[in-house]
Amino acid sequence: MMNADKGRRVVVTGLGPVSPIGIGKAAFFQALKAGVNGTAPLCKIDTDRFERKYGCEVKAPVGPLIPNFAAFAHAGAASHFALAATELALADAGIERAAIRGQRVNCYFGTTYGESDRIDSMVTAMADPQSDPQPSVDPVFASEISRDVLRSIGSTGESLTIGNACSASNTALIFGYEAIQAGDCDIAVCGGSDAVYKATFATFHRLGSMTDKDCTPFNTGRKGVLTAEGGSALVLEDYERALRRGAPIYGEVLGFSMNCDADHMVRLNHQRVGECLQAALAKAAVAPAEVGYICAHGTGTVANDSNEYQAIEAVFGASPPPVSSIKSMMGHSMGAAAGFGAIACMLALSEGLPPTINVTEQDPHIPLDVVAQGFRAGKVDVVVNNAFAFGGNNSILVFGNLK
Repeated sequence: MMNADKGRRVVVTGLGPVSPIGIGKAAFFQALKAGVNGTAPLCKIDTDRFERKYGCEVKAPVGPLIPNFAAFAHAGAASHFALAATELALADAGIERAAIRGQRVNCYFGTTYGESDRIDSMVTAMADPQSDPQPSVDPVFASEISRDVLRSIGSTGESLTIGNACSASNTALIFGYEAIQAGDCDIAVCGGSDAVYKATFATFHRLGSMTDKDCTPFNTGRKGVLTAEGGSALVLEDYERALRRGAPIYGEVLGFSMNCDADHMVRLNHQRVGECLQAALAKAAVAPAEVGYICAHGTGTVANDSNEYQAIEAVFGASPPPVSSIKSMMGHSMGAAAGFGAIACMLALSEGLPPTINVTEQDPHIPLDVVAQGFRAGKVDVVVNNAFAFGGNNSILVFGNLK
């Protein structure tokens, strides 16, 4: 690894996954290692008018995980996922709420659709002159997601909800990383959340980019995405502070890059993605040969997987590192997806590489080392988390074990 003086070091000290395949770090890691398939017929929306019926939903109620849930009962599912994920991440980091209440802890959460399901109830309330529309208005705005998290922990820090779709939680982590590096805060809670709403499902269904049942990234005959939901939260912390309190350290944020090709609403531009990947490695002072794993965006669409491969090949040449897509197990949770990828990267740094399930015949035009035959034991030292979004919003993070 090349040396670089980058100022304050930023580490990951807490993990909070609320996912269709497991809630909490232990359950999520176990599901990743076991290759659990979270696909099932959707229950939370009516799919009678749609050809596709499957997705990945969080089955267990998350209210019991949220302290003082009554204060947030009015919020939507996306906020509830974010609140539950935050609680799990703080507990995993060994941070007591009383110890940070009133302190500057910044909160950054990404989303794609926010609380879009609340728009109908807001419009109904506004149309009734006898009703008070305010309770229906507040949950609609995506900004409520990070604000609710800030309120729940009693912080005086910065609150920002980032709406750049499927790369949003990587972007949230980047905001947290930069805030800590700049000395704006010592702790940041970062991640993303989205729920399975009819708007999400209908959009991908109309685009013709949804698979009929299983999501099969990198496989011959792959058909598309599965819509999913959940909340992902990670605690980022100043390295020196983490050391002083004896915090668990999963890995260090080594660098990142973001760009926007602004070329097409849904088509991935492999040249711009390759440039983003190259820039992330350069900022991290990491040579391509040092990367031990890529957590791919890997949506399972024909075009996305092919373009992502071309970007990887442009940077790594004929010997790219192992790659997998956890969306094969848990679907595409939109604004939360990259956060789940970051959590999976912490598993790669500590134990081994999560698999891509449902690969029966790898696409011969994508000659990557796809981790497809179960969990690949053996930790690596440097990992990359890819995330790409509608509108060409690319966001890539590099993590590594402490040196």
